[in-house]
Amino acid sequence: MIFQYLPVERIHYGINCVEEQLVNEITKFNGQKLLIVTTNSLLKTKAYNKMLDTLHANQIETFVTCSKQHVPGTILLKDLTDIRQFNPELILSIGGGSPIDAAKILSLVLAEDIQSEEELYPFSENRKDKVPTMSEYLPHIAIPTTLSASEFTSIAGTTNVKDHVKYKFSHLNMTPKFVFLDPVFTTETPDWLWISTGIRAVDHAVETLYTPVPNPINTSLALQALKKLYEHLPRSKKDPTNLEARLECQVGAWLSLFSVVNIKLGLSHSIGHQIGATYDIPHGMTSAIMLPQVMKFLLPRTTKEQAKITEALGFSKEENTVAENARIAPTLIKGLIQELEIPHRLRDFDVSKESIPLVVKNILTDIRGEDNSFVLGTDDLKEKITSLLEEVW
Repeated sequence: MIFQYLPVERIHYGINCVEEQLVNEITKFNGQKLLIVTTNSLLKTKAYNKMLDTLHANQIETFVTCSKQHVPGTILLKDLTDIRQFNPELILSIGGGSPIDAAKILSLVLAEDIQSEEELYPFSENRKDKVPTMSEYLPHIAIPTTLSASEFTSIAGTTNVKDHVKYKFSHLNMTPKFVFLDPVFTTETPDWLWISTGIRAVDHAVETLYTPVPNPINTSLALQALKKLYEHLPRSKKDPTNLEARLECQVGAWLSLFSVVNIKLGLSHSIGHQIGATYDIPHGMTSAIMLPQVMKFLLPRTTKEQAKITEALGFSKEENTVAENARIAPTLIKGLIQELEIPHRLRDFDVSKESIPLVVKNILTDIRGEDNSFVLGTDDLKEKITSLLEEVW
């Protein structure tokens, strides 16, 4: 057995940590040219503009490029020529999972001298025609404004707008070197996005617990993540100005996806990747749709693991068998989703039932790409996936 740490060098966490430490981290590189990857909505926020003024006051040049949900390939590379002319020395991503993913892939693009979208996809995990080396790459600083926890992984995805498939990319050097968990930067995040990505973090933690390749570090941290998210997500929804509750949620998201290279996430994620890309559903919402149903489906094979969820959240009973405590777990997660008032049916996103067979094909491709033996061992997998989607429709 072996445990591998991802190459994250420092994580700053706390109220106003960006204001206090960001410029110091940048100047340690003697870097003066910063590529900022964000979204159009972030450009209007107070925290972003205050940060930008501070960077410019410290003679740090910036070039800004904006991404979109699910990182469409056409949007990802639209400024590539100008970025190369700017010749950045560092990358700073600010926002949710999409701009953080976009920054990771842009780091890959610049390191491998990729010139076009067509040249990018051969490096994906989907195709594996080319293996990236990333021997020289730009350090990446991430300031997340949601709870997707993308900043703690070496994985990123982009969606091909022609075939609607989400292509996955992975390399250790795509991992952000420095992360700032500052709740000040989350206060202007839309409530639905904050809360739904919190459920995405819950999804990370749950699927870590019944990964086919468990280890004591990820298992322990996933249980702590669930405790924090189960308690503090409702608190942060009730009072969005509660920075302490928001920071606890950020720490919970961090713990939910700690050095994820050591585990394999499961069926909820594989389904979520593809229904998100196909139907343009945010990933937090895909977890709200799929996770409780997947947990229920996997109960016979994950009884002990799901019983730990019930115990960690304080709902186990001594007189119950392990199986009885396990059966409570999907209900607890579904109850949290309902308490947070997150849409959790495919029909809530105008998905037609007739389109389900098409997305099932892409889901099966995703599952095979993950090489998750735990899920691949399911008999009649195509029929079971189809049935799951019909149940959540």
